[in-house]
Amino acid sequence: MASTTKKKISADQPDLASYLALYPEKIDSTQPQLPQSVDLIRRFWLTPEVEEAMRDHAIVSYVAHVRMLGVTGIIPQDQAQRVEAGLLTLLAECKEKLCLLTNEDADINQAIFRRLGDLIGEDALVIDIAKSPNDHVATTTRLYLREASAQFFAKLLKIRSMLLALAERDLDVPMPGYTHMQPATPILLAHWWLANENRFSRDFERLLETFARLNVSPLGACALAGTSKPIDRSLVADYLGFDQVIENSLDAVTDRDFIIELASFASLVGVHLSQMSSELLLWMTQEFGFVRLPQSLTCKSANMPHKRNPEMMELLRARAASFSGRLTEFLGQLKGLPVSYTGDLKENLPGALDMVENLRFVMELASLLLPAFKFDVKRMLNQANTDLTNAGFAFDYLVNNGATPEKAREIMELVVDYCRQRHRQLTDLTPSEWQQFSPSFDRDLYVNLTVEESVETCTSFGGTATEAVRAALERAKERLELDKTRLPRQVLSRLNLDEVAVQILD
Repeated sequence: MASTTKKKISADQPDLASYLALYPEKIDSTQPQLPQSVDLIRRFWLTPEVEEAMRDHAIVSYVAHVRMLGVTGIIPQDQAQRVEAGLLTLLAECKEKLCLLTNEDADINQAIFRRLGDLIGEDALVIDIAKSPNDHVATTTRLYLREASAQFFAKLLKIRSMLLALAERDLDVPMPGYTHMQPATPILLAHWWLANENRFSRDFERLLETFARLNVSPLGACALAGTSKPIDRSLVADYLGFDQVIENSLDAVTDRDFIIELASFASLVGVHLSQMSSELLLWMTQEFGFVRLPQSLTCKSANMPHKRNPEMMELLRARAASFSGRLTEFLGQLKGLPVSYTGDLKENLPGALDMVENLRFVMELASLLLPAFKFDVKRMLNQANTDLTNAGFAFDYLVNNGATPEKAREIMELVVDYCRQRHRQLTDLTPSEWQQFSPSFDRDLYVNLTVEESVETCTSFGGTATEAVRAALERAKERLELDKTRLPRQVLSRLNLDEVAVQILD
């Protein structure tokens, strides 16, 4: 690459030729040559970060396998105990250092075998008896994603608890409800919070179902056909906390459905966070002015000192795209593979780790941002009164007094045009003005035209009336408490459920 330019670049008049001189005359576009060494090629399969993420799960899998070899008599019991002690020593060592891999290790399994050999000598050779890298990588992947799922359960419960606390706080806050992004009819802010909680409740159900199919053991399937050794696969599954074994050995080493299902779950959680963020971002604009974040959770504008930008909310809205992208990637990687083990099955691991880290991050970010919002309840009430959002209640009034829906719609269109031409609200019209559109209108109409009263007319199950919302809130609380009891035992042992309870003070 050229190290000098033909002449000094002027700050006022940049010279294009000077810029071009920075580049070589010819850019080599040929494909890079693969290294000749197979060991070096293996280093391209997975990143060190992926291998290290699987490290502890791989060691624990070895411990369970070796313990089973000793119990079944495949190896002497004292030898099994020495090997297990060596593996546990290695696991303790790994807690103290960042990376076990060296340049000589093709993957984490080679690194474990190398270090175990340093610790216990030739006894290390037994760890691969009646076991293959094929069933081992399937097992460590499931163990890694099981640990990640435990965190997702906890974060979902916390977000749901937070939304319920916000709904309880905002039971008396009317706001305009929208369809097609146009003001439609007044609702309670608590009703909106509960709508979002319902979505995450469904995500919880999806994760429960995914976990049941994730938490099964492939270990003992070996390369693809099982083994002639008298192994006890169920015993290994018990040691590792799996609910059962995958019966068919070929399916055991090949199945990656659980990664697709977890990516689908992540995609929907991302969509729900993104949609909620999108609406809150809209409400934060000057045009709406419903809500704001404290300055500590916004960013300064580089060139416009009069404004601050909600960039963390924008990140929460945007990051959902990465999950649907990963889902498409995983489906593409698995499509067309034979029903047997191939190296393609490891290619989804970098993406799976990225998905886990991003989902963990956005769920934590949502837990930080949601309780920090400050709502302008007076402005929301005023906006709920504007743009004739209570016209639907006058329509219902006509229908309840005998008008056909077609006639009621025709009358209300005339009323709405009348108000808009005169820049007036429905509550501004006098009884005589109402009467000129229909004799059915009486003074009791005014009761249903105020925002507070119009909200209270929606008393149907799941409606936005205060008592209906209060009842829905109580049902949601009961559902949340019930869901805490439905957590898998492998998850319960890792959670402090008291930490997911949230109380938000006004």
